[in-house]
Amino acid sequence: MVFPTFVNGHDLAGRYRILEQLGVGDTAEVYLAEDLSLHRTVTVKVLLPSLAAHEGVRRAFRDRIVRAATLSHPHLARVFDGGQESGAIFMITEYLEGGSLEDILSSGRVLSVDDVARLGRDVASALSYVHANGFVHADLSPDKLLFDDEGRVRVSDIALAGLGDAYRDRLSLEDVRYLSPEQALAEPAGPESDVYSLALILFEAATGVSAFDGLSVDAVLRARINSPLPVRVELGTLDMLLAQAAVSDPRLRLNAEQFSNRLGAAVNDSAPLTLHNLHGEVPILAQFTPTEPRTSIGFRPPSPDQVAGTASLPMTPPVRVRAPRFDEPDGGAPPSGTPPRRSAPYGYEPLPPGRTNRPRRLGYLVAAALIVILAVGAGAVWKLGLLSQDHVVPNLTNLTATQASQLLKGDGFTLTVNQHQVSQSVPVNEILDQVPAAGAKAKSGLVITVTISSGPTLVKLPTGLLGRSCAFDTAKLALARIKAQCPTSETESSATVPVGEVAAVLYRTSRNPVSVPRGATVVLALSKGPSTGTTTTTLPSTGTTTSTTTTSTTTTTLAGEGLRAMPNVVGFDQAQVIAAMKKAELYYETKGPGADSPAWKSVVSEEPAAGTMVKWHATVILNVQE
Repeated sequence: MVFPTFVNGHDLAGRYRILEQLGVGDTAEVYLAEDLSLHRTVTVKVLLPSLAAHEGVRRAFRDRIVRAATLSHPHLARVFDGGQESGAIFMITEYLEGGSLEDILSSGRVLSVDDVARLGRDVASALSYVHANGFVHADLSPDKLLFDDEGRVRVSDIALAGLGDAYRDRLSLEDVRYLSPEQALAEPAGPESDVYSLALILFEAATGVSAFDGLSVDAVLRARINSPLPVRVELGTLDMLLAQAAVSDPRLRLNAEQFSNRLGAAVNDSAPLTLHNLHGEVPILAQFTPTEPRTSIGFRPPSPDQVAGTASLPMTPPVRVRAPRFDEPDGGAPPSGTPPRRSAPYGYEPLPPGRTNRPRRLGYLVAAALIVILAVGAGAVWKLGLLSQDHVVPNLTNLTATQASQLLKGDGFTLTVNQHQVSQSVPVNEILDQVPAAGAKAKSGLVITVTISSGPTLVKLPTGLLGRSCAFDTAKLALARIKAQCPTSETESSATVPVGEVAAVLYRTSRNPVSVPRGATVVLALSKGPSTGTTTTTLPSTGTTTSTTTTSTTTTTLAGEGLRAMPNVVGFDQAQVIAAMKKAELYYETKGPGADSPAWKSVVSEEPAAGTMVKWHATVILNVQE
């Protein structure tokens, strides 16, 4: 049992009076408190003692509180204050009393397609804002989506996201329910990871079931790696949008801003979602209908009203019937034997007598005019496409504007370019985004607005890379946001660059390019020294018994081939290893806990063992640690 850090009635920092403990999560204890200065209810989140014992976590939490307090977005939970008391670090946030999306889904409620689109638009808008300010949530779930007293959604726990991940012993099914494929592969979470998690949440809100289920953590994680989002008829027009946001490869996934824009185009207004939690007692009759758990999988049978078709039939208004009218003679009395004329019901008045005596010629003229008006109106309606059949908007991404225009002609759609935007993944002059989104239905004449990619941002390569070590160049390129690889299979002969140093920088088909796209990966080709060759010397040989001249050939090798002893580099740092391997004219590869780090600390073991005779320019294995 974990005892609370603060008891009810405690005045935290002399300003926040603790009212009650609301719960304990993986990262923090949560309390309800009263701000004694501003007379408002707030939430206090105290870092767990087990995490507060680590200085790195404490510093990260303090830094996040300061940065999160500067954020302001209508769909982001606000951070008011922070501090420390008796060794406990706490954060003060606004109290949102409308409950969470988890409460709503757990009650068995399923949201309409429009409400899901509005919810996703609002949340994705907040995520786009926090991503632009250097935050990644990395732990988005329905219990992190809270509602204020007006029913508007807020994303919470931005400052707490990922703080304790390095110190967690195990993950539960709930922990991995909304993780992205890259997180399932133990890769760092990025902004696109939040988009994937939001897509799974919206899928569940619309269908009532999880996108990927399993009986164990491993089964749930394996199910989503390289697997598309399941197709469900309940998603309607959101099916394609959620699929684009849940692509396994984060490089091909929508970002938060694109996701928000496309979800916004799927609804017919810009008003924020207002969604209230269930309050009050459940009616007695409703208690006899079991609520389907939101984790269930399979067919949901329709209700009797849905089968009979009575649930959606509108009330038919009463038909107003005009009372019969009798034409009266000039004297005003009805013909003999007919009942007296009565007033028409529902306020209709009978036509005055004598109206039918108008000449029929006027009626013909009026009818002809109506026919002409109807014909002109029908032509205008047809021209505008109001009577034409709905067409599905195609996916235009990764097409050029010319290709997209040709594709749209058949459906009567036209194309307009909104702007050009830098993109690291979409090639230059190809369509990056479109409004309305692919899959929407529209009539002929629709104008589709697209954003054209201006290609990736180019980064100039640093100078002074040739003739340096792989570790030095890798670190220097990382500062320019360029990744580097030094495969042992990529070597070049060089008479000027020492063995084992970088002889060339390769990017695709370019050698020593001036610039490359930001985030690109280049290959550093290492020198294997001057090229080897043979020289042939012909020497005359004379003898007393023959007059013929013979030749003898002597082969001289320009480099030191042959065997050499494996040096002992156990305990060496990176600089010492490079010097030793250079002297022995050997290459090496690293493995072990420090292999992924460009600045590993020391060698733990080596293969083969020290003293073993190996071939010239052979590649040996070093087990290194950070």
